[in-house]
Amino acid sequence: MKLTSINLFIFQLIAHILTIYWFFSEYFTFINIFYVFLVYFFTGCIGMSITYHRLLTHRSFKTNKIFEYIGTMLATIGLTGSSITWTATHRQHHVYTDKVNDPHSPTVLGYIKSQWFSMFSSIEIKRSSLLRDKFHIFMHRHYISINLLYGIILFIIGGFYAVLTFWLVPACVLWNAGSMINTISHTKILGYRNYNTNDNSVNNFLLGYLMWGEGWHNNHHKNQKNENFSVKWWEFDISYRIIKLIRIKNVVNK
Repeated sequence: MKLTSINLFIFQLIAHILTIYWFFSEYFTFINIFYVFLVYFFTGCIGMSITYHRLLTHRSFKTNKIFEYIGTMLATIGLTGSSITWTATHRQHHVYTDKVNDPHSPTVLGYIKSQWFSMFSSIEIKRSSLLRDKFHIFMHRHYISINLLYGIILFIIGGFYAVLTFWLVPACVLWNAGSMINTISHTKILGYRNYNTNDNSVNNFLLGYLMWGEGWHNNHHKNQKNENFSVKWWEFDISYRIIKLIRIKNVVNK
């Protein structure tokens, strides 16, 4: 089943509702919080931050196809969109940052739409370089089916508990954490700036650590192709530390 804005919204709506249930159920235990965080690491750090963002969108480094495809599959079950739609959206964000046609700027859309409804923004994907890769085309065309299959496998293995803890709750966390990069990190009063860029991007200390280095957002907007988002010694970027282990070549012009 092909990915559309509507079915992605339905998936995330279900994830948000069931996450609220999870918090008030018997599943809300320390060990399950750890499991959710672990899945969030794989989908958010390996999947979204390293693969979708720094590798596929900005081509900040080179690695092997095995890592690229594994990272893409991890990001896929994070329910933030396919590699094709995600990269196209983020590239459009950098072209029109905090201006009309920015698909997820609070300045343009307002906080609520930018945080939860940015999947309905108009995005052009026809020029995506990923359309030349059969794997990414397959993941895009069968995005919903892949996620449904993942959910069915989890249900067979561990029932409703597994579906929530190892899929929908982490997906809800990832959606909100990722969206906060686009909302909080583009609100000047909620962060600090190392660089005077032509946009509202700021670094946010909390998001810098909780979102795998993505929260050092002003640094990123200053040099989009840099695989390392940190500048100051205390701006720890865990995604960059992992990239150093798996990259073949650094392609950044610093």
